[in-house]
Amino acid sequence: MEFLSLSLVVGLAFLFSLSASFFSRVQLSYVISSDSKDLLNTYMLRIDNYHPMMKGISDNFQFNCKALDDNKIQQVVYNDYFIRRITLTTNDGEQCTSFKGAGAESKLLPLIDQLSTNLSLWVTSELGDMENLLVVEWKDKRGSMLVHMEPLIFDILTNKYCDNCVLSSITSTDHPATSFWRGDASLLEIKPLMSSEFANNLRIDTFVKPELLAKYRDALWLPLFLLGGGVGILFIAIHRLFDRRRMSLHSMVEQGLVNKEFVPYYQPIVNVTSQSLYGCEMLARWKRPGQELISPMEFIPYVEKSGQILPITEQLIKKAIDEIGKLNWQNTKQIISINVVPEQLESIEIIDRSLDLLRFSKLEATQLAFEVTERKPFNNLTMAFDVIEYLRDKGIDVKLDDAGTGYGGFSYIQELNIRSLKIDKMFVENIGTSDIKLSLLDSIIAFGRQAGMEMIAEGVETKEQSEYLAEQGVYLQQGYYFGRPMVFRDFAYFCKGIASHLPLAEEEILRVG
Repeated sequence: MEFLSLSLVVGLAFLFSLSASFFSRVQLSYVISSDSKDLLNTYMLRIDNYHPMMKGISDNFQFNCKALDDNKIQQVVYNDYFIRRITLTTNDGEQCTSFKGAGAESKLLPLIDQLSTNLSLWVTSELGDMENLLVVEWKDKRGSMLVHMEPLIFDILTNKYCDNCVLSSITSTDHPATSFWRGDASLLEIKPLMSSEFANNLRIDTFVKPELLAKYRDALWLPLFLLGGGVGILFIAIHRLFDRRRMSLHSMVEQGLVNKEFVPYYQPIVNVTSQSLYGCEMLARWKRPGQELISPMEFIPYVEKSGQILPITEQLIKKAIDEIGKLNWQNTKQIISINVVPEQLESIEIIDRSLDLLRFSKLEATQLAFEVTERKPFNNLTMAFDVIEYLRDKGIDVKLDDAGTGYGGFSYIQELNIRSLKIDKMFVENIGTSDIKLSLLDSIIAFGRQAGMEMIAEGVETKEQSEYLAEQGVYLQQGYYFGRPMVFRDFAYFCKGIASHLPLAEEEILRVG
């Protein structure tokens, strides 16, 4: 066990460390994106402002390449550090430039044909392709003007993290083969680290050297290794905690069975038409010495999975029939309903063990009923059908509990020939509301009434709910409106109190008993 735990911790540690390459790209993308956001926004803002900027610059010139134009060109370039060079071309083909050593533009490649009126973007490469510049072209009736822009922002990104290890490239959907880039051209051959879409159909791709990624990956390897190991240790700790809790609960249940700590509580089922007691449902409770009562929700789901529900049920039946026998129910037709799981109705042997407990009871077998929840599926419907018929031959009814909430739907009623159903609280509590489950309640009642089934409504808590159900023909009701689940002593007082409202014939029967 310890070897497996150690293997899991080491395995998760190495698994997390193997993701260092992925997370290094994520981290570097975030770093570059954060660092370059303002720079790129500034750059794109300048592109958006190119039209007013170029118009303002063009207004300085006569477009005749005379002395005034020459002086103005030099002055504008000197005063604007974003501009590297300006070249004017007159309508007569005469050309003048701020950089006297530059020849004719022979390497202009189109990036955006028409950024706005009079304006287009080009890319030029000079000095052996080592200088890649963005060129803005302005045209009007006087001539044309080319402005070579300084790549100051891109140069900052290129060398921010290490020497010449980041390359940024601008491309356009107008001319995808043309790109304006700064940095080591060899990086264009690898997959970009990140891409950003901008206005005017422009996209900026950022490429980084593998050495920079490796630096971030190596820095992340140890933290990710330790994180993976920590996750493994946490997983093992949680697993062991649940294991201990499960083992502890299992042994506590076993101890509770030995000490007979599981006790039956009884909730009355009333016939509202005659205001008489139909019977009760027996509910499991767990009372450990010196502790508060343990709710069934805290142990029933577990004992159903562990199989401990079987001896618990037998222990509860034994106590219940002994206690209910003291109420002289043998002289009435009142019923005690006992909850069982599908597994119990798939074995005649298990059912017979429960029925054997009636041999020394005053109750008749016909006063016993079993409730099987629809929330858990049957594994063997054929065997369950045989067991239910076996019980029916003995006069023992099987009721479908939580009807309409679980696996089998009403197919169980047909396949298992069940003739009684209990309507779940989730439907009853919507009486008086516009919830869609109210229409489902009406459908369930209509089905039961048409099929001639006995129906019991659970969870009745208000007079309005009780009256609505009675109007729909559901006369057997159970819930806090009539009585909470109670210990036998309180239930006996309840039975005595409701007896005063019984019809005379039934009251005489109880007195004789």
